[in-house]
Parts: sequence; C-alpha cells; structure tokens
Amino acid sequence: MGHSLLCLLGLFLLSTVIHGNTEVPSKPTVTLQPSWTQIYSGETVTVRCEIQGGEGAQWTYEWRAAKLNTPPTSNEYRITVTESDSGGYSCRGRRDYFFSEWSDIITLTVSYKPRPVLTVSPSWLSPGASVTLNCEVEHPSAGWSFYWYKAVPDLSEKSSSYELLPDGSGTAQDSYIIHGQTHTAGYVCRAGRGDPEYHTDHSQPEFVWSAGQFDSFCPFNKVFSNIDLIKICFIF
Repeated sequence: MGHSLLCLLGLFLLSTVIHGNTEVPSKPTVTLQPSWTQIYSGETVTVRCEIQGGEGAQWTYEWRAAKLNTPPTSNEYRITVTESDSGGYSCRGRRDYFFSEWSDIITLTVSYKPRPVLTVSPSWLSPGASVTLNCEVEHPSAGWSFYWYKAVPDLSEKSSSYELLPDGSGTAQDSYIIHGQTHTAGYVCRAGRGDPEYHTDHSQPEFVWSAGQFDSFCPFNKVFSNIDLIKICFIF
C-alpha cells in the first residue's frame, strides 16, 4: 500500500516538474459560431470548447451531448444542423491527471427553414411610378443579405421561374426600388447568410398591377393559386 502511494506521489511530482504547476484547469466555455440567437435547419455551426489560459497545453476533451461522436481530443467540430440537433451542450478538458470543471450548458435551438414575406408598395401602379419591394425575415438583425427576382410564369407547365433583378443579388438592404415600372408584374425574394451561405425558401409571389392589364394577367392564378388574382379575373 505504501509503495503504491509513493508511486502516485512520484508521478504527481513529475507532472509538476513538466508543467510547472499543479493548478486545476479553469472552467471551460462552450461557444457557437456564428453566434446568432436563432439557427435554422440546414445552417452550418461550429461548436467549440475553450479553456482560458490553456493555449499550447495538451488537452483532451469530453462532451456532454448524447448525439455527438466527437473524438475526445477535438475541441471543436462543424455540423450542418437539423431540428434533432437542438439541445444543451457542455464540455470539459483533461490534461494528464487533472480534469477541469464541466462548462456551463449552452443551448442550441434549431428551427425549420424560414420563408420570408414580401410586400410591394404601391400594389396598384400609376404607369412610370417607382415600386418598393420589402423582404421581411425572422430576426432581421442577424446578418441577412437579400435576393430579388421577377416571377416569370410558364403557363404550359403551370409553374414559374425566377429572373434575378438588376443588382438584385445579395443586397445588404431588405428593400429594393424599381424605377419607372409600366406593366403588371410579379416579384419574389429570398435571403441568405453565413459561410457557406445558407438560403431561405423563396417568398410567396406578390404583384404590382397596372390598369388595363388584368385580363391578360389572369393566367397567373393557374401558376400561383393566388386567391386575389382569381377575384380580379372575375371582376374584370
């Protein structure tokens, strides 16, 4: 028994000589990058375990998250998240015979892919006037860029394609102005953020109407199933 205690003491002292101290490691911190308050399914997130003052030390890591299969020596990993990745994450570090405390739990909340809402103003056009498009996404301060499209119907296929508007790729502003519009037209938007860039779904199409073009534009309801269009077609 005494011999065993002497051996353990010798290992302890050797570790002290090598590392210079016997202090217990500080409490680590789990961080998420990017640090957005809302994460959506399909986005890529980096989860990292950080130990204050631990630079250059030979740490191994343990994680508390049943779904992780992270190697114990890894202090970070990247994951393309789904709703099942929601939950709490914590870690601790180990160096030789010393363990840090477990970090506080950081909670990752993953929501379904968002669909922005597009509004147009005015929706009833005086030919030659300017039209403003606004694209609203959840948590608008979270670093979104915006993409703007004209909706082009394909009546033979009962579908549509989206034609990118001039300078409408990745704008920093959530609004887009069309100058001098003269014809009835439909528009959609979507948003993107992150690296690699993650994109929302396209918005529902919204329309700007020009007097005298309602009858010719009625086939749009076959493509978009827009109840407002159907009503207009019956009226005119």
